[in-house]
Amino acid sequence: MNLKFFEKTSLIIAISAALSSGAVFADAPITPATPIEHVIVVIGENVTFDTLYGAYKPAKTQKIRNLLSRGIIKADGLPGFHYATALQRQATKLKTEYNAKPALGAPYSSLPQPLRTGILDPATLSFSAATPDTRFPSDLPNGPFQITKYVPYGSPLSATGDPVHRFFQMWQQTGGNNANHSLFTWVATTTGTGGDNGVDGPKPGDSQQGGELMGFFNMSQGDAPYFKALADNYALSDNTHQSIMGGTGANFFAIATGDVAVYNNAGILTPPANQIENPNPKLGTENFFSQDGYQGGSYVNCADASQPGVKSILNILKKSGRASKCENGKFYLVNNYDTPYNIDGTAKTLAADKFVYPPQTIPTIGEALSNKGVSWKWYTAGRDAEDVLNDEIYPLIHYAVNNQVPSYIPEPTRTAIVNGQTYNLTQGAIYNAIGDPHNASSNVVNTALRNNLKGMKTFLDDVSNETLPAVSFVVPKNLSSGHPGYSAPVAYEAFIGDLVTKVQAKPALWANTAIIITTDEGGGYFDIGNIQNLDFFGDGPRIPLLVVSPYAKKGHVDHVYHDHASILKFIEYNWGLSPLSARSRDNLPNPVTVPNVYIPSNQPAIGDLTSMFNFTK
Repeated sequence: MNLKFFEKTSLIIAISAALSSGAVFADAPITPATPIEHVIVVIGENVTFDTLYGAYKPAKTQKIRNLLSRGIIKADGLPGFHYATALQRQATKLKTEYNAKPALGAPYSSLPQPLRTGILDPATLSFSAATPDTRFPSDLPNGPFQITKYVPYGSPLSATGDPVHRFFQMWQQTGGNNANHSLFTWVATTTGTGGDNGVDGPKPGDSQQGGELMGFFNMSQGDAPYFKALADNYALSDNTHQSIMGGTGANFFAIATGDVAVYNNAGILTPPANQIENPNPKLGTENFFSQDGYQGGSYVNCADASQPGVKSILNILKKSGRASKCENGKFYLVNNYDTPYNIDGTAKTLAADKFVYPPQTIPTIGEALSNKGVSWKWYTAGRDAEDVLNDEIYPLIHYAVNNQVPSYIPEPTRTAIVNGQTYNLTQGAIYNAIGDPHNASSNVVNTALRNNLKGMKTFLDDVSNETLPAVSFVVPKNLSSGHPGYSAPVAYEAFIGDLVTKVQAKPALWANTAIIITTDEGGGYFDIGNIQNLDFFGDGPRIPLLVVSPYAKKGHVDHVYHDHASILKFIEYNWGLSPLSARSRDNLPNPVTVPNVYIPSNQPAIGDLTSMFNFTK
């Protein structure tokens, strides 16, 4: 399964390959608009701003909107004077149709017991069932709680349960704008990932979700010290949002395109029926979606108000004067399905029982950079052989495979089988397939541009040799991503620390580099930040974003409204690129921040990250 790269065997072949990719040869190298010659975008997973920075205290000259500043918690992690503003409520009973903004009901007396859903046991490489997490008390106060009062930060056993993070659920949790954030817990515990999630998946009355989504880390008590140090010394945004309500796949796709994937299977525009979302409650349930889950609904025809779940969201958009950005007859992918190509570039099978989305032709940032003659790579850990062979779980998997392959198979065949299976299983565990969105584009995979898709070993070599392209996207291994369940923020923190240290060790490289550190989405965790309704798809809750650079404003907390397309806007501004398409989010104007610095007066609008830099020194 190793990626086979194109070889430059002659000038003619090289030119032919470049032309076939649509590359444009510039007369001269493009001079960036700023002193930044290298942008490195690092994308972890599944933590909201308040989960990570909810107890952060910036410099006295800076203001911040988080749990601590709003008095929801105190510096010691206990409830603050305004704790009741984060009170979690149940909703009044729904009828037969999905409601994106359910009416509030009675408050919980205490949070539901946190569960161990999805926690990985590194010794056995097995996932925990959704059983009570007895590390936490069963009567937690009804509101945010400090995770590390019960689970030490940095412990090898620091992983906690995985909250639900899906599209229609997030709309209900936030009501679209998060003006009221009282239903995060109720939505999770009534729905989970909904139906069609396999034999062992959530069922009515058993959502496999508890109160784990209300947890936060406490920087005022020593948690996440490196993330705190980065905020103290560089620039932190307290107003950056995931682009799409929901999970990883849709948000990584938005980072690469400013858009949403659409179903088109060789001219067939309607997905199999079992792959279409139906968030209407099942008969006799409070809010358990009829068709939802990783082996079920993920597409929505959102231009058709008669489709399940659509009308309620369209009504919210209408009240805020927003266009849906939904085109007639198109089914958009709003939850996770696998990318359409294997890591070696071969196509995957599309079928009703194959939860894979079709190849896409939506313009990508990679294509735009190549067309302008600007170098780029998307580094996804697990693509390079060294990423796999040197991973710490490789020997564990090798041991298990070696015990399963019959000893009577003669050598060297048996060793080849053991090594091959070990490699494939390890690669599958560490490689974030849905975090590699250019691997969904036929315009990339079927051209020479596929050579821009690399692994982590290549990135480290490029840093060491000071041969980084102008634009780099870096996706860590799954176990280093910070994703709850199989990872934790401490693992992402360690990954970031190593990356930043290696870049800073190259003074000539560091002098003109900006490292943008963020996450794909909030993972379903609680957050108090207000949200703009940009269109049917989002925005979603706040996520952390840091700019680490010699040109970053030191200790600055930036309030300009950003989302994933802001990264695209900065790249486009710096290298003179146009927006990716007529409908991509990078077309939106920069915010006017008067009188409210957090919500643009000219919305819909998103920033271009330049407010986090000081280029005048």
